[in-house]
Amino acid sequence: MVELILVMVIAGILAAVAVPRMVGRNSFDTRGFADQLAATVRFAQKLAVSQRRDVSVHLTANDATLCYSALVPCAAASQAPGPGGEKPYTVSAPGGVAIASPVAVLTFDAGGRPDTAAQLDIQVNGSGTHHVLVERETGYVHD
Repeated sequence: MVELILVMVIAGILAAVAVPRMVGRNSFDTRGFADQLAATVRFAQKLAVSQRRDVSVHLTANDATLCYSALVPCAAASQAPGPGGEKPYTVSAPGGVAIASPVAVLTFDAGGRPDTAAQLDIQVNGSGTHHVLVERETGYVHD
């Protein structure tokens, strides 16, 4: 009888903690995509430096794609590879999450510097807002 009561108490505690996290998943999706977008922008900067050529991040409300050309849309011959060699390298926002960026294309030059005149603030909106910041002089990407 004691074991049964103990199992019921533990199950109740787990249900009280786990169920709200499963129901409110959008906040986790928003933060997770913000981290994924920041990693993609960092990868674009490192790719530009390592290959000594311009690399652009094409931003839409739903995704971010890497390209060697700043022209929209990115031609198939200009698509930049991802870390695993996949082309095109695109990260897509989950449902209920959107990108709000003041620029449609962010380009890093061969030195890793962005083409922005000021600090760039890319917002990831969902359950709350998370920011991906790109510094003007160095291209440092942080949140």
